[in-house]
Amino acid sequence: MADAHSNSFELIEKIPLYVPGKPIQEVKREFGLDHIVKLASNENPWGPTPAVKARIIEAVNGGPDEGVGLYPVSDGYYLRKAICENKKVSINQIVLGNGSAEIIEMAAKACFIAGGTAIIPRHSFAIGDIATQTAGGSVIETHATATEVDVEAILKAVRPDTKMVYIANANNPTGVQIERDGIARLVKELRDDILLVVDQAYAEYSAPGDFPDAATFLGARENLLVLHTFSKIYALAALRIGYGIGNERMITLLERVRSPFNTNHIAQAAAEEAIKDTAFVSFCREKNQQARDAFFAEATKHKCAASGIAGNFVLLESAIPAKDFFVQLLKKSVIVRPMHGYGLPQHLRVSLGKPEEMEAFWAAAGPMMD
Repeated sequence: MADAHSNSFELIEKIPLYVPGKPIQEVKREFGLDHIVKLASNENPWGPTPAVKARIIEAVNGGPDEGVGLYPVSDGYYLRKAICENKKVSINQIVLGNGSAEIIEMAAKACFIAGGTAIIPRHSFAIGDIATQTAGGSVIETHATATEVDVEAILKAVRPDTKMVYIANANNPTGVQIERDGIARLVKELRDDILLVVDQAYAEYSAPGDFPDAATFLGARENLLVLHTFSKIYALAALRIGYGIGNERMITLLERVRSPFNTNHIAQAAAEEAIKDTAFVSFCREKNQQARDAFFAEATKHKCAASGIAGNFVLLESAIPAKDFFVQLLKKSVIVRPMHGYGLPQHLRVSLGKPEEMEAFWAAAGPMMD
């Protein structure tokens, strides 16, 4: 028994740790700074809205049907109802998660209960890899670059024991987007028993008509799961709330591996209010595009390579190792995200903030690039 435990622990020790962006408080303490510009975690600098804040306060204060002393609605019925009205799907096609990352973990639990492999393109969001290994599966990493995800490589990598394919669209951290034809190929050509997980955390930053929404293929593929989050454009990152859309059988399977009360009442209430505000989403989308255009223009002035067409971040290539660049920026009160852990040792991911935050970034970073 001791040997079995030892072997299990050794396997766990090989699973990579997820390293989040450095929090503001830690940088202030470490460097003795008073003011920090955080552009590390793809957070929305424009929200949440006053209506969402008011709903949070109301939920905390409580009433006959709610309050912090009561358990939340375990399946999030009322938020799921609001989502199904927004997305035009059945309420039984929606599952909630403690962030969309938890739904990736649910999918991995469901897929790898008896082992198997997941196909994940190189430079993808780290949680797909971590969740697969934690659930007992193993990862096949396929070819991708900072500017391209190779759909053909994904299809060629399929093995008899492949249970899941995970892609983020747009991909974090590269900002690469697989267009509709590529999604259609995966939907059609992957073996029917493979679960295709398409993580669309940043979908709302693209104009609805321009984004290749994988949910439009739900009728064409039974094993398809499409993920969204309230952490990004809805500005609820601290509350950890996301959702998945699939066919009813898939959602029923995920409900069997979902922890009870996995999403808290305050998060559910805030998200239910946030999803109503389409004007705020449009505002944030417009501000994000303005920030992206300005970033690329400034990068051109400094003769540095920037990439990424989607999301609320940009991938910046550096002439010096990203880890060193990162530390130098910290000393100048700016937090970004070095990408060496994603196999991109010369790249930084920079979240798109308010104009004054981007000015602070270039004031600190520009001289190191010239």
